[in-house]
Amino acid sequence: MAKKKDINRMSVEKEFANIFNEIGKQDFKSQAELENYLNNLMGKKLESTPMGESKKEQAQDLIYQAYDLPISEGKKLIAKAMKLDPDNADSYIYFAEIEPDINKSIDFYEIAVETGKKSLGKKMFIDNKGHFWGIFETRPYMRARAGLADCLQALGENDKAIHEYQEMLELNPNDNQGVRYLLATLLLKQNNNKDYENLLKEFEDDASAVWIYNLALYSFKKEGVSKNSENTLLEAFRCNQHVVDYMLGNKKMPEELPEYIGRGDENEAIACVKDTWSLWDKTKGAFDWLYDFKQKRQLMN
Repeated sequence: MAKKKDINRMSVEKEFANIFNEIGKQDFKSQAELENYLNNLMGKKLESTPMGESKKEQAQDLIYQAYDLPISEGKKLIAKAMKLDPDNADSYIYFAEIEPDINKSIDFYEIAVETGKKSLGKKMFIDNKGHFWGIFETRPYMRARAGLADCLQALGENDKAIHEYQEMLELNPNDNQGVRYLLATLLLKQNNNKDYENLLKEFEDDASAVWIYNLALYSFKKEGVSKNSENTLLEAFRCNQHVVDYMLGNKKMPEELPEYIGRGDENEAIACVKDTWSLWDKTKGAFDWLYDFKQKRQLMN
């Protein structure tokens, strides 16, 4: 089943569009003037105005509006947007996100990827590889690739999903979209140890729950119960203690996933377990190891 429309995400994107629009109206003489202007904008809600006069800008504004409306009304605005700018990837992303048939959703995402690529042009990829997402115009294309990869993963097309995530990281090594977490889990599922270890090196300072718990499981798969795997699991536990209880079933997973997560909180634990539980389940002895660890912790307290 396709992902639900992410209204909050597009609302944030609209705010960024307004900021870029306002910056474009200014005539800054120095970097300091720009920084001062941005500091003054912090905490203020900019007036939502049409992005511009071109058909492309009008289409994008209609798409932002569509996400604030019921789907029946949103579709009408998307149809208008597609007439104004047939190469706007966000139009097809909208339909992909509301489509209940995952195979049809993939079709929409694939069209979104191709139209996004066409809209950006070859020169954008040559000149700005490694800096995508930081360039506002690339975001629809990057969203399309993320949506496509998520659907491929949901269908069990793991190798194809891995390819998508890896190419996204080449375009945007800073990984503002957080695809490294999904990629790491998939690489472990596919026993692709070499690529997993390379990914670890790229983000060696990451201390999120899913990252460290995946690393602990990888250590266990390689070494079994060892000093290294035990220490890594302890590090993961210190990052987020809630994961163990949800992983072992001591706490029940909610029917709906949390909208926001915070480092070390239960929402982060829920998101972590949702993405990685099957990986732990398929690793022989992993839950027993986790249970023994939990028992030892309780005896120490």
